[in-house]
Amino acid sequence: MCDVSNLSIGNFAPPSQFYQIQTSSYITAMDISSSAQSLVFGDGASFVYQYADREDFGVNPYSLPLSTADIVAPAATPQIIKEDTPLSTIGMPYYTDPLLSVWPNNKIFEVGAQPLPIDEEIMKNIKTIDFVGYAPNPGNMHRNQVPRKKKLAQKKNVPKFRSEQERELLLSNSVIIGDEPPARRSSSVGDLRTKDPSVMIMPRYYQHVEIQYSKFGVDDFDFGYYNATSFGGLETHIRNSYCNSFLQVLYFILPLRKIAKSHIKTTCAKENCLLCELGFLFHMLEDSKGQNCQATNFLRAFSTIPQAAALGLFEPDTPNRSLSYSALMQNFTRFIMEQIHQEANTPGANPLILKTLDQNPTDKALAETPLDIPSSMQQLFGLQTQSQSKCVDLLYPKKAWCNHCNQYQPTTTKKIICGLPGVMLINSGASNSEEALIWRQNGPNSPKSSSQTQQQMDDDSIAALITSSSWLPERFGIHINGSELIIKALPTGKEVPPEFTGSPETCAIYELSSTILQVKADEELPHLVSQIKIPESDLEADAKTPWYLFNDFLVHKIRPEEVFSFKGSWKTPSVLQYTRVDLDSLLDLEALPSEVDHSLLFQDMSIADVTNTTPRYEVLSPDEMPHPGTLVAIDAEFVALQQEETEIRSDGTKSLIRPSTLTLARVSVLRGDGPKEGVPFIDDYIATSEPIVDYLTEFSGIKAGDLDPAQSPYTLLPLKMVYKKLRLLVDLGCIFIGHGLNKDFRIINLIIPPEQIVDTVDIYHIRNRQRKISLRFLAWHLLHQDIQSETHDSIEDAKTALLLYKKYLDYKQNGTFGQVLEEVYKAGHKSNWLKGPKEPLSRVSSTPQMEKLTHGPLFTTGWSVQ
Repeated sequence: MCDVSNLSIGNFAPPSQFYQIQTSSYITAMDISSSAQSLVFGDGASFVYQYADREDFGVNPYSLPLSTADIVAPAATPQIIKEDTPLSTIGMPYYTDPLLSVWPNNKIFEVGAQPLPIDEEIMKNIKTIDFVGYAPNPGNMHRNQVPRKKKLAQKKNVPKFRSEQERELLLSNSVIIGDEPPARRSSSVGDLRTKDPSVMIMPRYYQHVEIQYSKFGVDDFDFGYYNATSFGGLETHIRNSYCNSFLQVLYFILPLRKIAKSHIKTTCAKENCLLCELGFLFHMLEDSKGQNCQATNFLRAFSTIPQAAALGLFEPDTPNRSLSYSALMQNFTRFIMEQIHQEANTPGANPLILKTLDQNPTDKALAETPLDIPSSMQQLFGLQTQSQSKCVDLLYPKKAWCNHCNQYQPTTTKKIICGLPGVMLINSGASNSEEALIWRQNGPNSPKSSSQTQQQMDDDSIAALITSSSWLPERFGIHINGSELIIKALPTGKEVPPEFTGSPETCAIYELSSTILQVKADEELPHLVSQIKIPESDLEADAKTPWYLFNDFLVHKIRPEEVFSFKGSWKTPSVLQYTRVDLDSLLDLEALPSEVDHSLLFQDMSIADVTNTTPRYEVLSPDEMPHPGTLVAIDAEFVALQQEETEIRSDGTKSLIRPSTLTLARVSVLRGDGPKEGVPFIDDYIATSEPIVDYLTEFSGIKAGDLDPAQSPYTLLPLKMVYKKLRLLVDLGCIFIGHGLNKDFRIINLIIPPEQIVDTVDIYHIRNRQRKISLRFLAWHLLHQDIQSETHDSIEDAKTALLLYKKYLDYKQNGTFGQVLEEVYKAGHKSNWLKGPKEPLSRVSSTPQMEKLTHGPLFTTGWSVQ
């Protein structure tokens, strides 16, 4: 019995019959006859309504309640408890007073750890005077201090910091100098053979992953724990990083990757060009070889577009559980594809890459004027349509110009699809789990077989069962039949119908290439992941499955059934990507620009209003074109866009929540060899429109106004132009020399092949020592130079690193480098790594006395320096 007016039935519920009581009041009573053949209702208006399931029903008007026998309580038997007696058979006592388990939370306090027992040596020698005990300090512990015990409890599935791993390796004595470092650990976040065909339970590698910070910042986080593949992941500590999943989808669209990389080879005057940033990002992902990457520059350029802010495409600063990332991603997809199309469009100069593009229209009026070639993005993702107008006789017509009648006539206009796209991006239209209900109600169910039979099914059988019955088609065909469009799902492994095997202009077969999902666990914030089918050219030779999950910096192999099953309520589809199976044969990517424009390296330009009258650099000449193996010295300075976030624990220790956000402010590149060795050819300051919270003048040498085009007296350029210069040097095969380059290149957002980096911080470092020597100490000790006395200068630091590398080559040639390095560490320990007087090592002072240095012959380390 229910209220029919408030009853909601699902679309797929079985048909039911309802009998409604025609009453103007409310129901007050209900009774069933003892014969169970009649049902009676009474309402508030004193009406009685009787229902029966037959015409001749029986009613006993003299029925009486049934009389039942008294229940005799069983005799109490003594309970015999044995060793095998279940614990549940033992009764619990009754309590009249509240138990401690109901003690209120506001009355519970932590009392700390118990005090350590007093040392036995102290107890033996203690002497008591009055009520106070005195004993000599045995010296086996700190005075008035207790060693702090580290908490043993750690978060599950979270790796140790790299510094902790190195410390454990050093303490274990298992690493010998010259051995190879341990291989990257395989991610332990899932099992590929888990038998959950419908994927009702969310695998734990879909959970939201976060970067943990130690006192060394993000560089100390072990990203390799989450990615054991050769594909790079994207980091999450950047605003609007929800775009990572779509950026990964775009990267594995191979024609788009070539279009973006071709675009950065040309001259692009737009400062915040998203297509340029995509090309730089794709280049970095190609070079990563499984190393984590950042989309910092792309997201920074995206955040400068006012239309994106007006459309609400920016992620809120504070997490919001009610935010639908699925809807946000669908809006972002529409916006970004239109934006990239506009940036790739150069009217009159677009390359023709689509072989089936109709350049010979049948309409004579259109054939008289040559058609502009659409942008490369439109040729890859766009539909080819044709408008048809027809004169009609209407009472209230819409007049338009008729080319046949040469006058305004009542017309009707419609668009006809005459060409199919190479790549389809389809928005699911679902913004939350409730709207995705239709995805879960349709599609594959769990195999209806016994448990033994299910255990005998292999992975291929389960995958075939899932994909064959999936509501989301793995493959479908489209056929243009005149003005009609025929779309049909094509099961994999079956013969393709003949209507989909015709001309590529009118027939196309599409296969699912990737999906973007919104994932939400029970107690977590929603986030986005992408499931991508890796193209064969990028796939590893021994890969068992082409499907991979990209959960920000976590990359993991997945089963096909995880892609095609939507039975679990933990995921909501957002964007689907389908690709034509014959796309490679339809495209001519050789028409894209392939010649790299190196003229940027030979130009001296600046956007500052004030001309730099005393430049400290000399621009490269065309005769000095770098080639593979060219040595260049580099150093960079940075400013802070956001201060670090820390918290102070109750024990007084400081915990880093989020490191400071830095951006490139100055970069200097010097010639490393040749007649102009040590002469800078790049010394650019980078203009930024973002607010700077700290210029870090003590460490960067940057002052307020140096990055302002209206005030800066230096050479000032946009970030994209400086980044492109460095990108050109990397692609030309230059070898970069510097001190601490890994951190510099990370902030610049460049991945350099290891064979193109010479880092003096690694050269002058003994592997089993934790201390890495600063550039200032090495310059003072080996080069007899006092640098960074007041502030940092990137030209000075780069030149110092170059001289240290030349010194290293000399020491290596003489066979004295090992002795030199040991003496440097000895001098550093004796002077507490501070600059001391240049005297023999046995007399090195522990206090800085640089003001006493003279210009005469200074101290040597006991070996001959030629």
